[in-house]
Amino acid sequence: MMLLLISLKSATMDHKCTFGTRPAIDIHMLNEIIFREVKHFRNYKIYRPNFGAIPVSTKFYARHDQIQDESPEQTQQVESYGQRVAQSRAQGPKNMYSSPATEAMVYGWYDTPLVPFNRNDKRFYFPKRESSHTKVEIIILMSSPPGAKSKAPPPPAHKQKNS
Repeated sequence: MMLLLISLKSATMDHKCTFGTRPAIDIHMLNEIIFREVKHFRNYKIYRPNFGAIPVSTKFYARHDQIQDESPEQTQQVESYGQRVAQSRAQGPKNMYSSPATEAMVYGWYDTPLVPFNRNDKRFYFPKRESSHTKVEIIILMSSPPGAKSKAPPPPAHKQKNS
């Protein structure tokens, strides 16, 4: 038993406590860590206005937002910018793209059918007149119309005993 305790004690003594000091970092390992962290960052040097973004209101107390005397050229620039923003917002995706860019855009992109068909021909056009969902909704609405009051009997009144 004593021999077992001594062998366990010597096995745990191999790794000494360093009290928070770390081994030296390899410079190649540090460079690799930094490279992997910075790899996905991109610094843009050309900034363009985003016409789709909603502009944030100015701060009335900020010095850079105070316009003293606007020249006619500046007024014209502001008005043309506002017109360009309104024009770009009025455009839909069909004006921006030549074909649907995402799968969700496909569902409204082509509004005319490839082959014209007659809706009176029951061989090709057979819409459902009712579905299980609408049947249940009709039953619920018929059983309790919104304007009708419930005809449930009033709750019984409790009588107090006279003592």
